[in-house]
Amino acid sequence: MSVSTRNRQYVSSSGGMRGRFVQAGRPVGSLAGKTVPLAQQAMPLARNAGTSVRQGAGTAIARATPMVDAARSWAAPQLEHSAQAINDTIAPMISGALISAAHRIDVPKRKSRKRGGMVAGVIALTAAASAATVAVLRLRRAANGMADDRGPETTETGFGGESGPPEADMDGHSRIV
Repeated sequence: MSVSTRNRQYVSSSGGMRGRFVQAGRPVGSLAGKTVPLAQQAMPLARNAGTSVRQGAGTAIARATPMVDAARSWAAPQLEHSAQAINDTIAPMISGALISAAHRIDVPKRKSRKRGGMVAGVIALTAAASAATVAVLRLRRAANGMADDRGPETTETGFGGESGPPEADMDGHSRIV
């Protein structure tokens, strides 16, 4: 038997099934016809119930609000006092325990002796180089005929139009001519 002939048999036999469904559905249809007027009667009752519930909720809120506010005004200072007591007594202990645990857990820092010795060596080397530089500069000044702290001696052109070195008095003080 092919698929197409088999489908035709179901189509033709479905008419029989259809009749059975129609017969089974007749009492349901009659009941459905009776429920529509009942539903229409229930709609105004449902509207009234919704209004009543809203009014009742509004009344409950109006009555409960002062009581809730009174409970909140009593609880707020109690909570604040408890928080202050915890802050003064338990919090320092917890904080100390956490700090000591952190110190115990932390990896100890290694102190590098090489680095400390290296820093001291660099400082000593810098000081020695500075001292040597100062000594070389003083030797150069002395070799060029310069006085240690007074600066260069005046030459023929001199400062301020002088024509030569200042002349010395009998006391050894220089005087400008």
